[in-house]
Amino acid sequence: MQTTPSYNEWLKSYGVQNFVQFFSGPPGRCAVVVCGDFNIHVDQSQDAHAERLSQLLQSFDCHQHVNQPTHTAGHTLDLVIARADSPVCDLRVGDFISDHALVSFKVEGVKNPPATVHPVQRRAWSRLSPDAFAVDLQSTVLCRDLNSLSDMSVDELVSLYDSTFTGLLDKHCPLVTVSHLCPMTPWFDAECHATRRRVRAAERRYKRTFVEVDKRGGGLV
Repeated sequence: MQTTPSYNEWLKSYGVQNFVQFFSGPPGRCAVVVCGDFNIHVDQSQDAHAERLSQLLQSFDCHQHVNQPTHTAGHTLDLVIARADSPVCDLRVGDFISDHALVSFKVEGVKNPPATVHPVQRRAWSRLSPDAFAVDLQSTVLCRDLNSLSDMSVDELVSLYDSTFTGLLDKHCPLVTVSHLCPMTPWFDAECHATRRRVRAAERRYKRTFVEVDKRGGGLV
């Protein structure tokens, strides 16, 4: 949720470009609500600022929810703006606590989709015995007679390498099917995942070095 300063300050500090950033994200990623004293007379259709704001909202399929006067002068200045499909409800213009009225509303939480489980095949690496694997590897053609490989092409060598190690892994570290639970957090996208990895890497580095620059992130975050 983002509150705004007066319109003049908003236009100078945020402007159209920053307003675009609020609503240009993928729909459904999160509920974006912009509210506050815009100081725009949206109740006057001939007002140039009100017309400009209306066009901007239409271009992003957004809706301005306040339709009552919120100022003692009888104008609607305090606005609540959200996407047309955002769950803004129970909006009420209350008593005047200054020259502006108190505007209250609710934003319904978006329910997480049900968790989905997908079968995934993985190697059972815990079953691998390095010593037994090394013994079997020594008995393969890759290790017995290297001279016999001299006449083989690169493609043939790669194919032999792949088939030999695949066979050994299937014996010593077979594939097993496990159930993978997909996360129920659609907002946790690739950017969030990358940020979390950088933060954890910075934490691990500081625990090793205890250097002040690593404590501040060391360029990782």
